[in-house]
Amino acid sequence: MLKSGLVSITFRNKTVKEICALCEKAHLSAIEWGGDIHVPPKGNKAKETLEMTRDHGLSVSSYGSYFCLGEGLDAFQYNLDEALKLESPIIRIWGGKKDSKDFTEDERKYAVDELMRASEIAHGAGVQVALEYHPFSLTDDRESVKKLLKETEGEPFSPMFYWQPRWDWGEAESLKALGEVQSRLSHVHIFKWEHTENAIIRKPLEEGASLIKRAMNIKKDGYMLIEFVKDDLDEMLLKDAETLNLLISGRE
Repeated sequence: MLKSGLVSITFRNKTVKEICALCEKAHLSAIEWGGDIHVPPKGNKAKETLEMTRDHGLSVSSYGSYFCLGEGLDAFQYNLDEALKLESPIIRIWGGKKDSKDFTEDERKYAVDELMRASEIAHGAGVQVALEYHPFSLTDDRESVKKLLKETEGEPFSPMFYWQPRWDWGEAESLKALGEVQSRLSHVHIFKWEHTENAIIRKPLEEGASLIKRAMNIKKDGYMLIEFVKDDLDEMLLKDAETLNLLISGRE
């Protein structure tokens, strides 16, 4: 079953309480709490955040950490500790800090080894590691992701993958990328952006409805999480949440 949610970094300027209240008003099901502002590692906000989330009838879909491969397992553990305090089933991490083509063979091997060790540690604590499909990392293009799928397959703790549409890809290319990670897909970040020569322009989610509906034929359960809204407005989240919930209900 598909459910709707919000990535908390959509509103970095809001408090945890404000985000929970807005998500409840928008009839969303869950929140991915970000590790940069709302629930930073080695902080003291996770337990209170979990309580507020539940008090508003919401679930924690995931912990959006900012751990990047290459930072070491001690840094990963700090982030995992926050995910555990949030009782989050998934911790999002990033596949390094540079384009996949710029990794040497040895650097890539080291990153994959670290990824597998981190995934095993998290698995032992009941948490699933998921890599976000993101520029400037090992998940920045389809070929690198397909290679990474093979490099990390075959273990009960093998990492999962987030997916999100690339603003510089068309609908067909985006759906191919989604299909390629279907067997190891965790959550989906959704938004509608247009890429111009000088800027990325955020649009109402309803303008991306075609892609989302087709994505739902591939992503059939779990969470679809709204990430960023036009003009950072509460009203746009309410409108985008209505769009997403209607698309989900129309599929069932």
